Amino acid sequence: MKKQIKKNCVSIKKFNDSNVWISVRIEDLKEGGDKIVIYVGEDPIVIIPSTAFPSFGGAIEEIIEKNPLYNKKNEESAVEILFKGLYLGIRAWSENNYDNQLLHFKISFPLLKKLRDVGETKFQIIFQQEILKEYATSKIKIKQFLEQEGYLKLVSDFF
Repeated sequence: MKKQIKKNCVSIKKFNDSNVWISVRIEDLKEGGDKIVIYVGEDPIVIIPSTAFPSFGGAIEEIIEKNPLYNKKNEESAVEILFKGLYLGIRAWSENNYDNQLLHFKISFPLLKKLRDVGETKFQIIFQQEILKEYATSKIKIKQFLEQEGYLKLVSDFF
């Protein structure tokens, strides 16, 4: 399956001395239509549609419509709405110390995990703090996600 990256590709942030970027891309898969992929470096971390977000419409409803930063325009396609909304959300999230209140949990936790794996101590601390904060204060849906995806096992005795 050959993929082609469309002109809609935005790099959001380079992290310190490492050459790691978060980028959001619309990819054209010949047989499967468009997909939106969020990368950390060259590793795809979140793909839409996928099991986490089965459709563009569902992802827009779950991610974008709750984001006060984004005003959708009627002439935009679902892919464009989602692409722009993710760009704004990830940018706000990264500029505000990776606060999970600014980005959907199914996106923020995988991104933080990958950034932690890159090896920066800052992200190890932020990742663990966000897991503990969300588990202590969030709705059951987020708690179940953290348990099912194994994030609770990643919290060390550091705290």
